[in-house]
Amino acid sequence: MDGEAEVESQKIWLIPRLARGFGFGQFAAMPDWFYRTVGRPLLFALPDSISRKLALGTIGILGRSKAGCGVIDFLGHMSPPPSLSFERRGIVFSSPVGIGWRVDPEARATAGLSRFGAGCIEVLETRGRSCRRGSKETLVDLKIDSEERFELPEEDGLLRLVRLERDGKDWIRLPNGEALEVLGRERKFVLEPDCPGVFLQLGEALKPEAWRVGASLEPGDLDCVRSLRSGLARDALLMVSGGVGDPADALALREAGADVILVEAGMVFKGPGLVKRCNEALGSASVNPEDAEVRSVFNRAWLWATGLGLAMWIGGMATFALAVSRVLLPYDEHFLGLGWRELRDGNSLLFHFMAHDRGTLAGVMLGLGWLYLALGREGIRRSEHGAKTAVVASALIGFASFFSFFGFGYFDTLHAFVAAILFQVAVQVMVGVEGGGERLARPVEVEGPAWRLGQWGQLAWIVHALGLLVAGGVILVIGMGAVFVSEDLQYLCLSKEEAMGLGERLVSVVAHDRATLGGMLLASGVASLLGQLWLFRKHARWLWWGMFGFGLPAYLAAIGVHFGVGYVDLLHLAPAFAGMGLWLLGLLMSRGYLFGRD
Repeated sequence: MDGEAEVESQKIWLIPRLARGFGFGQFAAMPDWFYRTVGRPLLFALPDSISRKLALGTIGILGRSKAGCGVIDFLGHMSPPPSLSFERRGIVFSSPVGIGWRVDPEARATAGLSRFGAGCIEVLETRGRSCRRGSKETLVDLKIDSEERFELPEEDGLLRLVRLERDGKDWIRLPNGEALEVLGRERKFVLEPDCPGVFLQLGEALKPEAWRVGASLEPGDLDCVRSLRSGLARDALLMVSGGVGDPADALALREAGADVILVEAGMVFKGPGLVKRCNEALGSASVNPEDAEVRSVFNRAWLWATGLGLAMWIGGMATFALAVSRVLLPYDEHFLGLGWRELRDGNSLLFHFMAHDRGTLAGVMLGLGWLYLALGREGIRRSEHGAKTAVVASALIGFASFFSFFGFGYFDTLHAFVAAILFQVAVQVMVGVEGGGERLARPVEVEGPAWRLGQWGQLAWIVHALGLLVAGGVILVIGMGAVFVSEDLQYLCLSKEEAMGLGERLVSVVAHDRATLGGMLLASGVASLLGQLWLFRKHARWLWWGMFGFGLPAYLAAIGVHFGVGYVDLLHLAPAFAGMGLWLLGLLMSRGYLFGRD
């Protein structure tokens, strides 16, 4: 049974299951959060030729290396679902959605664009054409005085359709060697009985070799597709280029009879995630995967992920209770050789400083525990792509940070015991089977006010997650090195030498608290980042509530404890206030979209 840990000859086959569980695949969230909010306005402010070179040059650089392709895959998870694969005329298409030549006229980024989920890519035979942005979201062809041919690799795994000109007509050469004539709506055509297929170019024909191609369907386009389909043999290939600006257009063209749909102006004006969004809409319409069977509910990954979140939440509550009371645990006192009352009475500022560290840690643990609960109960249980990876990757980062004790010399026995127990729970999440609950509906994405505002909300949350990663890394390094920053020393009324002279063991306990907080922030940043990259979609209100419960206790504790102990330094608190602002901005801007409003 796929995804389930199988015990064979007393061995648990863990690694193969992990490889499948973390693979890039279907139904991840839309990757247009940067292009539609920041990228497109900046690019469109530049001259057309410069913006194209900048955008396609970047994609091309990424596509020429395995590391760059990995970046594209990580950010977008745009591989089409296997259910979309089909064969026609001896050619196997991984998806019915392809990319037209007008997206990349100079073929700068073919390898990179192939990672965007396209089943095929159209390229020009020669450099004799280009295009420019026109009015009302259109691309207009340009004639270039050049007969130089593109040098196309023979074997690189890409399915290319080559557009060539012969006797004043455009043709598409297929990988099997056959050629399809390029037709427009305005032309009257007679189909031969043995015709291998037709390539229909939607848009306005300005002259025989030049077009104005739009990012939406025009009246009569679908009727033309239906007419062509009815006149073709069953095994003939009908390819349609242009006219796709949102997934609904792709669905309509497929229902009208198109085998392959090439996006062109839509990808330029709507965003690089258009191919993926079309794939998702087509995949949702064509398949409803059944839930995997399991022997027991204890084989379900969501149950263990929920348990991990609950344990984190209970641990956060216990840590908060400790922070507002005695601060030190009995084994802390044993290690230090003094009780918590002695520390409080002997150096109240240091006592409250340690309370502030542990109170902040408690808030982060509460928030991360809540997010794990949401990812497990709603994400993994509903087989949401990427939810399991987000929990496991975050947990592994948290466990790895435990070994930072080598940098500060304090081995926290309780921390080690709890980490060892929770690691077993994380392993069960790794080998457990996704699913177990009703899948969420996959609505066709329609670009509207809520969708556009949601892009800004997603961007805010992604920047917020990146900020957590930076903050966590910095605090972890401080805990393993300098321990105190200048604002800490001002609050404690000590010089750096005096602070380090408090005693090696006392400084080690403070360093332990700081490094642990850094590790929890890193784990929180990973869970939040992957959740926003891969799970941000319409009707995912559970993600909104997950982020609400993620940030609320963290910022209440982090900011509240500083004011509670009198550690009010605006420069020191600025990152916390900035993070809270981004978190709130994400909540406000994404609510309409995640709650399914149009």
